[in-house]
Amino acid sequence: MRPADLTPTEMAELLDAAYRDDRGLEGEGLEPEDRQALAAYLGSHEDARAAAWEVWQELFPDEPEYAVSADIEYWLDVEFIEP
Repeated sequence: MRPADLTPTEMAELLDAAYRDDRGLEGEGLEPEDRQALAAYLGSHEDARAAAWEVWQELFPDEPEYAVSADIEYWLDVEFIEP
């Protein structure tokens, strides 16, 4: 996967898959190398991270796990991008 070739919507869908996997929710996570590539890309391209975050918020389902977007943004910035 080349994150630079992905649209914000595609990135948001991948982030959602990774988030769901990390939280033990249904769905498939990302392959470790894809997760690392996306995290590295978003960590060094703030504009892409902001665009993906904006789209992802629009995709949030009406589920309790998505009730507090600040918690999810924390996951994105600290648990997903930083490791």
